[in-house]
Amino acid sequence: MDTGRAPHPRRHAPRPARLAAAVLLAGLPLTAAGAEPPTVSLRPGADIQAAVDRHPPGARFRLEAGVHRLHSIVPKDRNLFEGAPGAVLSGARRLTAFVHRGPVWIARGQTQKGRVNAVEFCRAGFPRCAHPEDLFIDDAPMLHVGSRSAVGPGRWFFDYDADEIVIGDDPTGRIVETSVIPRAFGGTASGVVIQALTIEKYAAPIQAAAVDAEFGPGWTIRNSVLRLNHGVGVNAGNGSRILDNRILDNGHAGFSGSGTDFLIAGNEIARNGYAGVDFHWEGGGGKITESGGGGLIRGNCVHDNVGAGIWADIDVHRLVIENNLVFGNADNGITYEISYDGVIRNNRVADNGQRGQGWFWGAQILISSAQRVKVYGNDIDVPGGYGNAVTVVSQDRVPYTPAVGNEIFDNRIVIRNVNARIGAVTDVDADNAVVAAGNRLYGNRYHLADPGERIWFWNDAEADWDAIRAQGQEMGSVVHAGIPQKTPLSCPSMAPTDNVR
Repeated sequence: MDTGRAPHPRRHAPRPARLAAAVLLAGLPLTAAGAEPPTVSLRPGADIQAAVDRHPPGARFRLEAGVHRLHSIVPKDRNLFEGAPGAVLSGARRLTAFVHRGPVWIARGQTQKGRVNAVEFCRAGFPRCAHPEDLFIDDAPMLHVGSRSAVGPGRWFFDYDADEIVIGDDPTGRIVETSVIPRAFGGTASGVVIQALTIEKYAAPIQAAAVDAEFGPGWTIRNSVLRLNHGVGVNAGNGSRILDNRILDNGHAGFSGSGTDFLIAGNEIARNGYAGVDFHWEGGGGKITESGGGGLIRGNCVHDNVGAGIWADIDVHRLVIENNLVFGNADNGITYEISYDGVIRNNRVADNGQRGQGWFWGAQILISSAQRVKVYGNDIDVPGGYGNAVTVVSQDRVPYTPAVGNEIFDNRIVIRNVNARIGAVTDVDADNAVVAAGNRLYGNRYHLADPGERIWFWNDAEADWDAIRAQGQEMGSVVHAGIPQKTPLSCPSMAPTDNVR
């Protein structure tokens, strides 16, 4: 796969330079026999969809510097959309006219109302997480409260019945925006490329994405910024390439995806989850579901998300998660759930799980009701105050099969928390022995403050080093006394790379 920039179109027939320039600026197709589709320059205010409709498949569109507002684009096959430096595609409208009433300011005539999804999964303190409209003041999302009386500094309320937005901050001299449009790109076209573009502030519903590549095969989204979208930043599909982007500060999750043969590589995926969705249900860095195989999540920096870092859930097959840096996420670092034949290798996973729900959750790596997952070559660091190491959890979930066939080997595991665990557990009491015998630990290298710590949990009981080895586990493993000094974690330079398989 060629991930470099598309070559500049060649002119196959002589044309007066003045005429060719006029054609490009007017957004009209070149019609000379054999001519390649033009590169169409679009300034803020231009109708992007109309330009796409006028031009043939394969046309290239350059969004010039500035904010292109309130566009929802359905591409044709092989369209390329590239942003000039400073180009922003925004789903938000600026609010400039306010009526000041006591402690609040009111913007009238707001008739937008998007699809409300998953309202039952809003966390306490986020009563309107399921409403896709957001309010931003100087690029910061405000908290959407449930009544006019709850409005105050940093809080706002959309009175949908009165068509009014009520805010608790003085808007004078500030940039106030509200998200309106649910999607930036979508459709069924194949081979679409989106690059070097900031895509922000779309009113994507929970579980929906600002850039939705699920139904268009072979889309590439690269070297772009996807931020401040209420739902998901980008959704991958068959053959998608999500490369070298910054996927930051989205309301529900950074990415989602399904299908086969996708590649998510070289991205920074950080601080997603501001909307207040219950991240134990779903949310955080990103989730893959119902994938038939061939998916690869590689070389990303996934950190400080409100929820899990990387999550495979529900009938995912043969997903490879490798060479990622995953740290500081509120729930599990990497989760492989109700899925099969995964490979989790050569990742650095640390300091995840601060807001996990206890028991064997909040793990650096969690295998949950999944089978035949291999976890190896990872550098795992459990922090001092919270979290678990690697856990296998088997639950009575439909269709129920015990979590067996999983292997955890050749990992370096530092455990700074004496309450942290590595182990295999089940909530089906009759399956304790089945789950214990059906999973394997071997060849791991542990660093413990005290080699006598009972960090293992196997066959429904805590175990120290001697006890776990007596059960036939940890053959070839070693325990080192003493905890190495912790090194600060940060993303490496996320400069563009040639992320190909």
